[in-house]
Parts: sequence; structure tokens; C-alpha cells
Amino acid sequence: MTKVRCSGGSVSVEQYRKFQGCFLIGSLFLCIVILGGISENVIANEAAASGEISVLAVGDITVSSRMTPLIERNGAGVFFEGTAALIQSADIATASLNTSISERGEPRYGIENPFRAAPGLGRAIANAGFDAVSLATPHMMDFGFEALADTIAELEWYNVKPVGAGTNAETAKLPAWVSVNVGTESAQVGLLGYYRVNEFARYTGDPLAYAVYSEMIAAVKKTRAKAELVIVWLHWGSQGRSADEAIGRQRIFAHALIDAGADMILCQQMHTFGGIELYRDKPIVYSLTDFIYDTYDKQHSYIVIPKATFGSGVLKSIELIPILTDPPKTPVRPGKPAETPDTAQNVNQFPSILIGEPAIRTLQDYQRRCAKFETEVIIEGERGWIR
Repeated sequence: MTKVRCSGGSVSVEQYRKFQGCFLIGSLFLCIVILGGISENVIANEAAASGEISVLAVGDITVSSRMTPLIERNGAGVFFEGTAALIQSADIATASLNTSISERGEPRYGIENPFRAAPGLGRAIANAGFDAVSLATPHMMDFGFEALADTIAELEWYNVKPVGAGTNAETAKLPAWVSVNVGTESAQVGLLGYYRVNEFARYTGDPLAYAVYSEMIAAVKKTRAKAELVIVWLHWGSQGRSADEAIGRQRIFAHALIDAGADMILCQQMHTFGGIELYRDKPIVYSLTDFIYDTYDKQHSYIVIPKATFGSGVLKSIELIPILTDPPKTPVRPGKPAETPDTAQNVNQFPSILIGEPAIRTLQDYQRRCAKFETEVIIEGERGWIR
């Protein structure tokens, strides 16, 4: 048998050829791995270089002492178990917090159902992935200044930025700043929050940022000068006699805020579920309704969470994720969906992502809500898109 001489001895030609074949296969495999890694890095770098920022928003989070036994037993994180991964997928996640977080304060006179959550909710909000929450909400002052101060302290301790309330009226009007990594640079997203009661004329000495037209316009312009994106929360208070009338008034404010430089307006109103309008190619969300509403049966069990993606300050798309907020029960409010045999069940009774036929029906309902604003929603599988 012919041998091939090597420094460490001799091998047959057949053995050498087998070795050579294995070497070539191994080299080819190594090249594929390296090139695959390079491809993934290129794609990731291209995505980062595109300067895209995603913004996800949910509606009112309203919790009272009635939920304290549950929080003590399971932790406040139970509220977000079904949606935390979704919330964390966004560069910026924001919510409307409609309760203080404190053990101090007394309920204010005349408030029929005061809301105050036990400490721990702030940590759960942070762990769920929220970056900033608006405190310019109807029930934030139910237990007075002490409870508000505790709320701000707990949120800031867990690095969740409070918006629309402060230690005094002036700090309440300041924007919250959230830093986002875009490629190799850091971009600043500015958030503002305002509260507007239905009567449009009732203000108090509470340290909330009230929706005064001239002040809002000036604040948006000032924030615009420093921000990559400007997001504005505008809470319209309690549900009025006519949701359509309230939305009509909101449009005046929302259009003006976009004209002043805002990129996204979140017009919340308690227990109200509205669609999305694109004004000058900027999204205006006309109420996200209740995300968590204490122990009460919700008016809207099937809702949608919007996740907007911006690139270089320009809206690229809005992904619409269908959500079940709680298991449907016997309707107790107008418009409450009834339970059916094929209804998807939510085991822990808190928000979870819908799948299957219920998801499609929810998106079709939202499609109709957006059509009122001449906004087209495209349904692809179990997601909706505004492009």
C-alpha cells in the first residue's frame, strides 16, 4: 500500500484522502458558521443603524385596597404575567396609572370609590417593562398629597419615570426623559402628561398638569427641541354622556399638539375604547380603555394594544395586538361581551394575548373603530397593522 510520509510517521493515501475530505467539509462548515454570524451581525447593525424606536402604550391601570390580599399572596407581578414579554419588546413602554401607591393618606371627601394600591405595584410595573407612566389621571389624588408623594418615590426608585404630576404644579408640567439606544448613539424620548376634566373649566391646587392649551403647546415645542420623539398623554377624565363628543374635543387639542411638534398623542378616557387617527402621518389614539380595573367587571374585555415604530422621527407602522383583559362574565354594562362556548379563557383573570378566532374578531372590531377616522387596518393572521 502506498504511503504518504508525514513528520509524525506515515499514513496511507486512502487515509490521507479521507482526512483531506473531512478537513474540507469542516472548513466549509466553519465558513458557513462564520458567514452566518456575520450575516446576523449585519442585519442587527442595519436595524440599529435605521434609527427605529418602538413605542407601546396601554390604558388605565386602576388598583385599590381590594386587591391588597392578592398582591400580598401572589405579588403585584401577577397583573402583568400574560403581557410582560410583549411590554418588554418595545423600546418605550408607557401606561396610564389611575391609582396612587401608598399606605398613607385619607380618602377625600365626596369620592365614592377611592383608589389606592399597596406598595409593590411600582416594582411590578417596572419589572413588566414600563419606562414611564402618566399620573395625570382622575383617581391619582384620591388619598391626597402624601399618597401622591409615595407614588412618585416608589416609581422613581424602580426607574419608572412619572409624568403629569409632581411635588408641585410646576414640576408636574415637566417632561419625563427616557433614553433609548439607537445604533451607537443614545436618543432622548420626551413624554408629557395632562389631565382634562369633562367640564373643561375645573382646576384645583393639586400638583397635576392640567390641560391648559397655551401651556401644552409651549411645553411640546420646548420638548421637541431636545427630543427624538415627543409623546403626550391627555386624560379626559371620567366617561361622559357622549364619548363621541369628548373625542371630538380631544381632536382639537390633539391636532394642535401635533402641529406643535408631538409625534404621538394618547387621548385616554375612563372606560372608553376608541380607534386611531393619523393626522399629518402621526398617530392619535382615542382611548385605550381599562387595562387593569381593580375587581370590577370591565366594559371592554376585548381590546387592542398599539405598538408604533418610528424611524428617524417618521412613523413606519403600528402593530395592533389583540388582548383579553378578563374572562367575560354576565354583562353588567352596555357593550360588555357575553361568554360563549368558544371564548378564550384567561386563567389568572388579568390581561393576556388573544389567539385564534377571538383575536381576529377583536381586530375586526378595531378595524371598524379606526375606519371612523379613515384609518385603514390590515389584518394579517392574529395581528393588525396600520402602515
